[in-house]
Amino acid sequence: MEVFREGKISFTAENKQTRDAEVFFNPERKFDRDMNVLLLNTIGRKELSGIDVFGGSGVRGLRLCSETDSFSSFVINDIKTYESISKNIEDNKDVLKCGIECTNFNAIDLGAKGKRYDYIDIDPFGSPIRYSVEAIPSLNLGGIIAVTATDTAALYGKARKACAVKYGAFSYKTQYFREVGLRIMIKRMEEVANLFYRSITPLFFDVRKHYVRVYLKLGRVNLSRKIGYIYQCSRCPYRSVEEGSKCGHCGSKLVRIGPLWLDKTFDKGLVEKMHDSTDDGKIGKYLGVLKDESDIPFFYTTAEISSFTRTVEKPVESFGSRTVLDSKGFRSDLDIDRILEMAKK
Repeated sequence: MEVFREGKISFTAENKQTRDAEVFFNPERKFDRDMNVLLLNTIGRKELSGIDVFGGSGVRGLRLCSETDSFSSFVINDIKTYESISKNIEDNKDVLKCGIECTNFNAIDLGAKGKRYDYIDIDPFGSPIRYSVEAIPSLNLGGIIAVTATDTAALYGKARKACAVKYGAFSYKTQYFREVGLRIMIKRMEEVANLFYRSITPLFFDVRKHYVRVYLKLGRVNLSRKIGYIYQCSRCPYRSVEEGSKCGHCGSKLVRIGPLWLDKTFDKGLVEKMHDSTDDGKIGKYLGVLKDESDIPFFYTTAEISSFTRTVEKPVESFGSRTVLDSKGFRSDLDIDRILEMAKK
């Protein structure tokens, strides 16, 4: 066990990202937690009730309660690390801005507790979906649910059967696999919300190699949401949301990926405010790219285009708007023939 410091808090945990860790803590997720604090400060809502269902060391909840003015009450729950969280709460009581309760119930029993919250955070090992079914009816209308999936093999196209079982979708390994995973995840959360006559609106996302994290606002049911498929050529970079069986470029068979979310994946106005509110260079760079992204539901990479055309790889800015999901990724509303022509010039 070690003592760590992050933001305004110090805490005891174990730097070991496995299920058998005594008190799980992942220092590489600091960027994610920094963004969590910034997002809630930017939204600016007060007097919220919140819960972190998988508290681990308690670092996320402690930071939200010491670095934001969002909460009047907060629960940090973990069936395994109750004693360590309690100690970390006590050690940081001088910087906490609201009351914090520590609990140790099984996360799957959240709904049975009968309490309702304005903010719920679900960050388990693996898929969050089974816990989301309990969380959605426990979330107040207009509340925010933050969900993280670490079973990226399923979402990114490496474990298709697992994706079908957990997320009700067919995933496929593509150059834009992070986008596929993100949109499958949001689609599934919308389906869960629909079970309770609710819908979700994406506010923000943070997608990395090892996790997909989204922040969603709960609203009344909305049947106009765009859910559909991406059609990907099995031999060339052609992709489209228009239904078809043959590639519009080379005539090869198209692979149907989904169903997945085809609507917006973040709130542009919120991201712009977050960008204007931060003086953190790393966060500012991420948000600067994100706020200028288009709503096209897929992207290309300069590496795949140059490989297909057998030409020297060009800078990403030569083709279209950058994406935060890949350093070589760009979004473009041009058809693939035009993109390939640009690569050859």
